[in-house]
Amino acid sequence: MGKQWKKIGWGLLVMAMTFGMSNWAFDLIRPVRAEETDMHAIYALEYRDGSWSDWVSGGRALTKPGSLPVALKIGLENQPEGMTGTIQYQVNVSGFGWTDPFENAAVAGQESADAMLEGVRVWLNGELEQHYDVYTSALVNGAWLDWALNGQDAGKVGVGTHMDGMCVTITKKGEQPKEKPAQTGRTLDPARPMVALTFDDGPSSYDLRIMNALEAVGGRGTFFMIGQKVPRRRDIVERMCKGGHELGNHSWNHPDLTKLSSAQVASQIQNTNNAIAAIAGHPATVMRPPYGAVNGTVKATLASMGYAASLWSIDTLDWKTRNADNTVNTVLKQVRDGDVVLMHSLYEASTVAAERIIPELSARGYQLVTLTELANARGGMTPGRGYGAFR
Repeated sequence: MGKQWKKIGWGLLVMAMTFGMSNWAFDLIRPVRAEETDMHAIYALEYRDGSWSDWVSGGRALTKPGSLPVALKIGLENQPEGMTGTIQYQVNVSGFGWTDPFENAAVAGQESADAMLEGVRVWLNGELEQHYDVYTSALVNGAWLDWALNGQDAGKVGVGTHMDGMCVTITKKGEQPKEKPAQTGRTLDPARPMVALTFDDGPSSYDLRIMNALEAVGGRGTFFMIGQKVPRRRDIVERMCKGGHELGNHSWNHPDLTKLSSAQVASQIQNTNNAIAAIAGHPATVMRPPYGAVNGTVKATLASMGYAASLWSIDTLDWKTRNADNTVNTVLKQVRDGDVVLMHSLYEASTVAAERIIPELSARGYQLVTLTELANARGGMTPGRGYGAFR
């Protein structure tokens, strides 16, 4: 009878946690026998656009290209039956410092705000602390930092950087994590100058030559694509993904968005995202309105979809001149740290110019980065706003 009542008691506890608490993560914090399965951390991130990631577990890397975390929540899955303790955590919010401790999937951070996370501390208490270790790693400037153990700081706090992602894993006491998170970005030096080369109106066959030139110097580019062209150039889009280049949205058929309704603007963006996601598995991370044309309606629609207006600071006018020498001179005479260069990948002359510009910029010490990499290194982008350069 005692065992029966014990089972009923645990069942009632699970039901109470499921229906009485607002966060569904508590459904996963249930006691199980230690021999059934191992305990894991589960965690999710909220981003600046107000969206939450899916929950992940088992030490998986969690990051979203083009978005910066502003809040997080962490819980436990498969806590051993009868073993006391919880998982606790703090976050360091840019401009605010360390928060008070939170536990069991409560939200930590400035939820739905614009203050980014600089670091996180995660630890266990109670009997869990005696039997398990928790390791945390933060993604900063494209690199996963060393594991932080049992409440140590994960991230670079107080130096002007922010977390781009995180990974949490739990091991038995004294054991090491199996491996560090896989690199999802590149290691960039924020102290060195950066330039983002961007290419509009593709995808086209010229993109292959541009990508090869960028990769030859360790660079990456951002390609703003016309949605209706994407299905016809699946090979190019797949090559962009393989090379680590950034996929940008340049509308479905290149209209002036300021002449459209909000619903029509959203359709232009969403249809293009659908075409890109059908090949890449994810939508575009950045959006550039055709002609750089924006108004209140366009900005509001972009904001509702989580995008800034990605503009430029150097317009090569390559579409007009169709002259490689002119394009090269325009860039090399004007370029400064933080510039965003506008070119087009539709023309032979533009491609020849890119093949000359890229090695020269690298020789001058510039890191050739994607638009999101540049933005993240200089404070990020806020949905609905327009950005030309990042100084």
